[in-house]
Amino acid sequence: MTPLVSPAGPQQGEISLFALGGVLLRWRRRIVVLGLSGAALGLAFGLLSDRVYKSSATFVPQGSQMGAESGLALAANQFGIRLPSSGGGWDPALYVKILQSYALLEPIALDTVVVTEEGGRRVALTDLLKVEAPTPALRAYRAVKALGDVVSVDEDKDLGAVKLSVSTRWPSVSLALAQRLLKGVNEFNLETRKSQAAAERQFAGVQAADAERALRDAEDRLRGFLERNRSIMGSPDLRLAQDRLQRDVTMRQELYTSLARDLEEAKIREVRDTPVITVLETPRLAVLREARGTVRKGVLGGLAGGILAAFIALISQAVAAMRRVPSEEARGFFRLLEEAKPGFIRRRQK
Repeated sequence: MTPLVSPAGPQQGEISLFALGGVLLRWRRRIVVLGLSGAALGLAFGLLSDRVYKSSATFVPQGSQMGAESGLALAANQFGIRLPSSGGGWDPALYVKILQSYALLEPIALDTVVVTEEGGRRVALTDLLKVEAPTPALRAYRAVKALGDVVSVDEDKDLGAVKLSVSTRWPSVSLALAQRLLKGVNEFNLETRKSQAAAERQFAGVQAADAERALRDAEDRLRGFLERNRSIMGSPDLRLAQDRLQRDVTMRQELYTSLARDLEEAKIREVRDTPVITVLETPRLAVLREARGTVRKGVLGGLAGGILAAFIALISQAVAAMRRVPSEEARGFFRLLEEAKPGFIRRRQK
């Protein structure tokens, strides 16, 4: 066999393209056989795979309705407290993680679904996905994993949107799961934002009560001062003290008014069911099956088989070249390789 290394090359160890081509030509039948075998396996895999129906949806996270920090947030900052924004939008990448989360998928995976294609019967999703496990906990884990395998979620960075799709063997099941995912992420969002509004309301209530007490104390100090000093026209010090007490009352009155207004707004936000996602594409019942990609799988299988055969040919040629002109390391390697062979193989070779 022709060595892969050209002795006439300008550098030691340079690979000859002619020798490489000769090796591939000598192995052409095996390369063709393995390539055809890979193509056959790819075609068989494509033909035997299930035909699925896809239901897709696209939504955009809703942005802030406030447009700026609320007066409550500004007041909270004055006290060194930073409140979470109740109206700000979340990044689409976060919605992708939510749709792939265990907390969102578990209730859906353990629920039932109506299969219209099978006479409208209600079936557990775990049975449709053929989930089996010896314990309920393991069954729930495998059910969530199986549901995640049929759900695809991607971020559309150009639109700032989230695309989700569900692919199953039943059009009605794909549609029902896509609708439940949309409903689940919306409910998750609503509950999260309601909890933020509840925290804001509680903070506003405490601060408003403190501001009211401080206002009453300032008013009492001003009233006591006026009762003790009925005539202050002739005393600049008394007039200055009155002005200070009046400014204190005015400032605390403005703060209390702002907090009381924000408390009412927080109460409204806590009970208001405002949608937090805008659906651009609603899930629809699929009428056509998704392509199985049989031809593509056959071509990829053929390429993989041919590449594997070429790789084996090159490795075999390199090993043969090392056997002809072995180095000390190669002789030691082949000696250990012979010792590692089972006894019956060595006897058959003799």
